[in-house]
Amino acid sequence: MEIYRFAFIILLSSLLVSCGEKKQETGNADKAAEKKTPAFTLPEVPVMLQSVEDRLHFVVNHYWDKFDFKDTAYIHAPDITEQAMANYIDLLTRVPQVMADSCVTRTLENVSLEPKMLNYFVETLRKYLFDPNSPMRNEEIFEPVCRFVASYASADEAAQSRARYDLKLIDMNRVGSVAADFVYTLASGAQRRMHDLRSPYTLLLFYNPDCHGCAEVLAHMKSSPVLTDAGIMKQVSILAFYPDEEYEVWKNHRDVIPSGWINGYDKELTVLDRELYDLKAMPTLYLLDKDKKVLLKDAPVEQVEQYLAHLFGR
Repeated sequence: MEIYRFAFIILLSSLLVSCGEKKQETGNADKAAEKKTPAFTLPEVPVMLQSVEDRLHFVVNHYWDKFDFKDTAYIHAPDITEQAMANYIDLLTRVPQVMADSCVTRTLENVSLEPKMLNYFVETLRKYLFDPNSPMRNEEIFEPVCRFVASYASADEAAQSRARYDLKLIDMNRVGSVAADFVYTLASGAQRRMHDLRSPYTLLLFYNPDCHGCAEVLAHMKSSPVLTDAGIMKQVSILAFYPDEEYEVWKNHRDVIPSGWINGYDKELTVLDRELYDLKAMPTLYLLDKDKKVLLKDAPVEQVEQYLAHLFGR
């Protein structure tokens, strides 16, 4: 099922809910006797709330007010429930993080009245917010989900253990923190530390030459107007880093990395063995500032381009 993000349509629709409900009340009374089918009803926004911000905050805080968390039939209606959750996620990205955290936690507390529904919500939120291939990935919004599950007394040990591990990954090299240092080895055998790079910005590319997705990202980067801009590249060092153990694979594909980049591998396999970075999927991109603080974590290459283009006025 393809999920669309309709945040502003949701806000507009929420203004019309009361009219729709009045029509139902005046409709044929026989419809009330029909078998109830799952449906998602948005909250009615009070007319006194006029600003877009106030209306948005109201909808986010009351999004699930009319949803029956005990009705497990919703689990089997993804076109309703999953779509509602995708729209909810989109709305959460538009409010302050403190509010998003509070709303997510309150929602899960309500969902926990029905264990099957709680499991469905947690798994669906994980798919959208934490899957490395999800276009809606957002660790900040997923963090309160993990905190809730990790501390939820009725959760089984496996669920709590996974939640704790996810929290570890979320906290690892998060935006604003200093990225973990590591040693990379060059083709010459010389070794350097990542933190010793002195350029104003560092772009880390964790990759595997045999990875199809890596090949696509590399091709994109090598033809990118931003990442091939001479002025920008004077300020940005790109370190392509192979963290896996098959040295011959890296050696035989050294030519795929542009000569202007730094191309290294992990001779001691320190990054993987010590779990210094979350590399559950590759390629993985990190943008760091001059002090090696994380500006972008596990970002799509398009986001890196947008960030640098804005930063350098391109």
